[in-house]
Amino acid sequence: MTLRYRYIKPCKNVTFLLILCVCLLAGALGSAQAGTSAKPAPRFVLPSLHGEPVRLDDFRGRYVLLNFWATWCGPCKMEMPSLETLYRKFRASKLAVVGVSNDMFGATVVKPYVESQGLTFPVLLDPGSDVSNSFRVLSLPTTYLIDPDGNIIGEQSGAENWSAPETLQYFEDLLKQR
Repeated sequence: MTLRYRYIKPCKNVTFLLILCVCLLAGALGSAQAGTSAKPAPRFVLPSLHGEPVRLDDFRGRYVLLNFWATWCGPCKMEMPSLETLYRKFRASKLAVVGVSNDMFGATVVKPYVESQGLTFPVLLDPGSDVSNSFRVLSLPTTYLIDPDGNIIGEQSGAENWSAPETLQYFEDLLKQR
């Protein structure tokens, strides 16, 4: 399967929050009515920038904001500072922010970019886009919100301002629920 990229106009924060609320409500109603749960996130193991294997299961028990991106992607680079702000605000809580780079040259290009931008959240390498394909990522950036049980509860295609006040408030409220 070949990964195709297309540009999707960035959404407003309100749109993202509305989509997440609808997904959460639909998942809760579906679970209550049909006895089913939300769609499980594909499990994976990817190397970090330092070569250590990182598993999605390592974050079990926490919400995970999983962001697929690349250094050559303009909208991806636009949202990186706000992802860092979100990470720093909630890193001691039950929210993990994880980047998955689709750069084909891996750490050779990703590590210098991450260092120059002062990014401190975990960045994993997916140079063959295998994990991106398993998540059915069609464009970059694409971000998934995964619940503490490993289920996908939200998806955002396109760049987002993750440090907007209403987005930060959304995550504060979400983290209070568990």
